[in-house]
Amino acid sequence: MKTRGMIAEIVAQTSNRRSFVKKLGLAASAIGAMGTLGESTASAQSVADTEILNFALNLEFLEAEFYTVATTGKTLEQAGYNVGSNPGPTTGGKQVSFSNSLVFTSAVANEIAADERAHVELLLRVLGSSAIQKPAIYLDALGFGFGSENDFLKLARILEDIGVTAYASAAPLLSSATIGTAARILAAEAQHVANLRLQIARLNISAAPALDGADILPPPSNPSQYFSLNSKGLCEMRTPPQVLYLAYGGPNLSAGGFFPTGANGYFTYSANSPAALD
Repeated sequence: MKTRGMIAEIVAQTSNRRSFVKKLGLAASAIGAMGTLGESTASAQSVADTEILNFALNLEFLEAEFYTVATTGKTLEQAGYNVGSNPGPTTGGKQVSFSNSLVFTSAVANEIAADERAHVELLLRVLGSSAIQKPAIYLDALGFGFGSENDFLKLARILEDIGVTAYASAAPLLSSATIGTAARILAAEAQHVANLRLQIARLNISAAPALDGADILPPPSNPSQYFSLNSKGLCEMRTPPQVLYLAYGGPNLSAGGFFPTGANGYFTYSANSPAALD
């Protein structure tokens, strides 16, 4: 049995933190057993890291394209940024007209755009020849995000909150060699979404409806939740299939929504049901 298949199955089937940790322990025992049968534990773990980081790269490409188009009117490729070899096309979206100086929306959008492009560059460098090709991306998948400053903030909040939950779920599966990098990206995404959620609250923008059971809306849609943390003071977690449920727009799909030809790499199918609150 390949380690990547075991880990993918565990990730796909786990819906809460307690079960996740328990199953991860079982996986670690199985990986150790395979090491005694001639398969290197270190090699098996590095393969898993590659698959997990490549899934993250799909999301970083999406975020980087969203912010770059919104702030410049150009895709990453049009603006001359590194998108790897043979990239899929990016369609939809347009430059947003930023006019509100109350909460520095334009300056924040440009800073996040630079951060997300840096994340793409970092993961491409870490993955090297193992990096996936940039997937085809459709920025108008939800039908909003570029028509106004408010629409931009609504979609930005969605993408960043999803990114935080995706990294929170993936980080425990990574080896010590790469977990530090993932943790630092998670911290960056958390700072992004905290700022965006406060902007939404300050500007009184409705963020409803919730994406799934794990989506904690900010004020004014949810007056008591400035931060996307559960009752334990922890961020929610979404497995790769649960993330793709949102990205594709439904259950048991291999493509659609933001990724019209599918995400690239090992994780390509959406879950059969959305994530629930932990």
